[in-house]
Amino acid sequence: MRATLWAVTAAVLFAGAVRSADDAYDLRGPAPKVKQVLRSKVTVTVADADVTAGMGDQKMSAKQTITTTSEEEETILEVKEREVTKSRTKVIADRVRTVTDFGGNKETEDETNDLQGETVASVKKEGKWTHKLEDAGDPTDEQKKELAKRDGPESDDDLFPAEKVKVGHEWAVDAAKARSLTGGQMIDVKGKLKQKFLRVEKVGDEECAVIETSGTITAKMKPSEKDEPTPDVTLKVTATGWRSLATGVEVKGKFAGTIRMAGKQKLDDAVVEMTLEGKIAGEGTTTLK
Repeated sequence: MRATLWAVTAAVLFAGAVRSADDAYDLRGPAPKVKQVLRSKVTVTVADADVTAGMGDQKMSAKQTITTTSEEEETILEVKEREVTKSRTKVIADRVRTVTDFGGNKETEDETNDLQGETVASVKKEGKWTHKLEDAGDPTDEQKKELAKRDGPESDDDLFPAEKVKVGHEWAVDAAKARSLTGGQMIDVKGKLKQKFLRVEKVGDEECAVIETSGTITAKMKPSEKDEPTPDVTLKVTATGWRSLATGVEVKGKFAGTIRMAGKQKLDDAVVEMTLEGKIAGEGTTTLK
């Protein structure tokens, strides 16, 4: 009798916890909430890329590996109709390491973003974000350039179906809406991306929808000052994201593919023709504090 009682109790509890294969899910999840604090860490690497740069007939070739590491803590201050319209972001870390191989002679350059350690106040009005340093006085010229390149926390509702969907559902989206892949560094984003709801699985204590995204994106690099050249970018990627069903936050993500950048770029005080082509990969996590 005791064994039977335990078996019945376990069966009841287990049945309540297991989801049916026919269950449908709201992939958009709840709207962001005021006072939510999100801490994000992202690493992106362009590995062993072929690079050419120069003017006219004078060009040099090299191999480059570029690793970008960033960590930010964002506090949501205002939300209107599921969109964040005001936020405060502490830039904890933002660094780039570039290793350039000139035929066996390697040079390593470590660069720290001018906003590292600063807190940025962001406001969205009439669809456009503006950014300023919070309680830090006037920004330097370099900080002004970095503020101009920043984006804000955009709604990703358009990336997901408005209705509930089942595991295995597939759909397509406009690449311009995939901010998690293009960030604030690209403009004129074009292309179509295929998405698929692969499965539901746990990341820590979070039950997540696992979503795969693949396709080709074309864009231009966002200029940080007037009349600055805007090289063309082609990005071919496959990405996987783990999106919390309870909060709508992508708690983990990764992507891999290829990147090609070509066109005029400003290097120091000179404008040169530059091409970069190679493999690109990245991963990131976001925790809701």
